[in-house]
Amino acid sequence: MAELKFEILEQFGTLSTSKSGWELQLNFVQWGDNQPKFDLRTWSPDHKKMGKGITLNHDELVKLQDAITHVLAPEDMPTATVALSSEPEEPVVETEPDEKPGWAKLSDF
Repeated sequence: MAELKFEILEQFGTLSTSKSGWELQLNFVQWGDNQPKFDLRTWSPDHKKMGKGITLNHDELVKLQDAITHVLAPEDMPTATVALSSEPEEPVVETEPDEKPGWAKLSDF
């Protein structure tokens, strides 16, 4: 099998590190003679081996950022304090459906 040609042009950050030292990284990588792309995958400590990952062009990365912002938005929302009252509550009037998910954090699952 032919050797895979790649060059990591810029390292943006490490998301996690496994016990074996492999890191999940976001990098800007040129694969072969193709246009460089944003690349999210696991890498060995010496960057000679890599695991499965995804590559994204700029437009895809922007859309991913929008999706992540939407997913994490409930974590930034203030929590409301509810006072207990003996008075009956008024019925809730249905309005436009809320676009935010029904959970606040991924750990709520």
